[in-house]
Amino acid sequence: YELSDQYLKDFQTIVTLCQQKHINLKVFVSPAHATDLEAIRATGRWQTMEQWQREIVKVIPVWDFSGYNSVTTETVKNVMKNYADNSHYSSFIGDLILDRLGNYQTEKVPQDFGVLLTPENIEFHLRKTRKEREIWAKEHPDELKLVQTIKQQGILK
Repeated sequence: YELSDQYLKDFQTIVTLCQQKHINLKVFVSPAHATDLEAIRATGRWQTMEQWQREIVKVIPVWDFSGYNSVTTETVKNVMKNYADNSHYSSFIGDLILDRLGNYQTEKVPQDFGVLLTPENIEFHLRKTRKEREIWAKEHPDELKLVQTIKQQGILK
């Protein structure tokens, strides 16, 4: 994870073009598994990720499906309902994202899955995510240890 002024500028260009063409653009952060977020933290890039979120919400509101919620904190096991691995979610989760974005069948979408981020709520959201991470770490010591072991083996850089 690195912030890129050029990528942010390109993102702004895409958003502006969509607005000019009256395209209803919906931007979202994918629901990577909590272990993926822990890997970001373990590599010292947590602050970069937070700054990236701050920057993109300056351009357009962004739906955040990442973080520590009932979908992303599924216990890691050989066969998972929500994920094929820590960053590839199932079509079931894809449908939940589409339902939230389209305000369709919202009763099927977990209440804690998908937060619309704006410049007004981004700092609250980041603080909340940090607190939820602490809870997750205490409740999932095996997954936390797995990420730490992978980091120690030099797989995460």
